[in-house]
Amino acid sequence: QRAGSIAESSGTMATPAIELVGFDEEVRSAVEYVFGSSIIVDGMRAANQICDATKTRTVTLEGDVYDPSGTISGGSKNNLGTTLVKLAQVRESTVQLDTQQKQLQDINAKLHSLNSKYADHERLTESLSLAEAELESVMKSLSQTSVGILLEKRDRMASELNSCETEFEKMEKEKADKWDLYQNLKSQEKELTQQRERRFAEIEKSLKEAKTEVANKSQMAREAETQAQTLSIEMDSLKAEVD
Repeated sequence: QRAGSIAESSGTMATPAIELVGFDEEVRSAVEYVFGSSIIVDGMRAANQICDATKTRTVTLEGDVYDPSGTISGGSKNNLGTTLVKLAQVRESTVQLDTQQKQLQDINAKLHSLNSKYADHERLTESLSLAEAELESVMKSLSQTSVGILLEKRDRMASELNSCETEFEKMEKEKADKWDLYQNLKSQEKELTQQRERRFAEIEKSLKEAKTEVANKSQMAREAETQAQTLSIEMDSLKAEVD
């Protein structure tokens, strides 16, 4: 864990060498003896830091080996470093191969599923085509029998019934619209009648008032005429006395 933390802080990777080696369980002890104390590190600086901090032998991807005793062996002259590097490369290739094989298995599984579904679709399509052909044959044979004729007549009558129902609904709507129009006109007629009666009453009232006024003015005219005649007689009498 400490080696992993140091490698992560340096932006590199650190992996125990034993994890890169494939082996059978009966040789585990021997493999652990050879590789168990080594760590593969991606980077010389991180390898040196991890070696100093953990007192564990580290090997870079270039094959350089850092030993806790302080010695450093170059990759080109160090069989262990070179071997571990190759093991790391083999491990990486193996991981990539496993990943690709898994992807290939997934693709093959999906392809198999699609092929199965396609086969099912083909079978269903074929069955549907046969069923449609059989139905068409049955309907053709049925149309030529008395039952077929009756069915055709029934369908025709059903169509006519639907047309009649549609026409009836249309007539009912027109009747409702005309009834609403009648009620509206009737209401308007009542209102116009009331207005006419009020107008007649107003005219009759005005006529009576005018007749009364005319009668009053006629009476005043007669009285004025009588007064004028009286004054004329008095004038004549006064003239006679003066003469």
